[in-house]
Amino acid sequence: MDKKTKPLGRPRAAQGEVPLTQKILRTAIRLFLSKGYESVSMDDVAKECEVTKASVYYYYPSKSDLLTASMIQLMENVRKVTLLRLSQPASLRDRLLDITEAHLKAIDFDLHSFMRKMEATLSEEQMVAMRKSEQGILDALEAEFNKSAASGEIGPVDARVIARAYTSLLMMGHARDGSGNKMFPYESEAAKQIIDILWHGLFPPQ
Repeated sequence: MDKKTKPLGRPRAAQGEVPLTQKILRTAIRLFLSKGYESVSMDDVAKECEVTKASVYYYYPSKSDLLTASMIQLMENVRKVTLLRLSQPASLRDRLLDITEAHLKAIDFDLHSFMRKMEATLSEEQMVAMRKSEQGILDALEAEFNKSAASGEIGPVDARVIARAYTSLLMMGHARDGSGNKMFPYESEAAKQIIDILWHGLFPPQ
């Protein structure tokens, strides 16, 4: 075989390096969220990863496939972190405060709005895959709300509704005013406000 001819097949990663698929996904989600889906090309992702465009296409046949895979990976990471923090020996309120602040620090975008924008771009199959991944986060929260309701720590709530209400409130932490300034300058303040609303609703403690 000619030494200059590259063998066909799976691109190789150097020993000890982050797997190429993970590197591509991390890079893609960062670019998609910072620049917008339409403004990012597969070539942009390849250049950032310092690999050929063919290497990116080897794993992800299209840009929509890459977006789907990167978002699923992101939500799986969120699910794992959520489960880990929910398992800590603290009150539910304190654990939710911890999860909320960590989420706002790690993810500086409105996930729900981003997914709605993508509905016109992705196939129904791709959207279903993303929704299933998001459901994993909701299932983890719902299970914990059910446990806390059963123990009497919170009232006899509909855990499925409360889980969705909580994730919707999370998006408020990214809210900006008409001038583009964040509603909450600090993630800790946003987390406190979000959990206070969840915990007390329209009847805050006096």
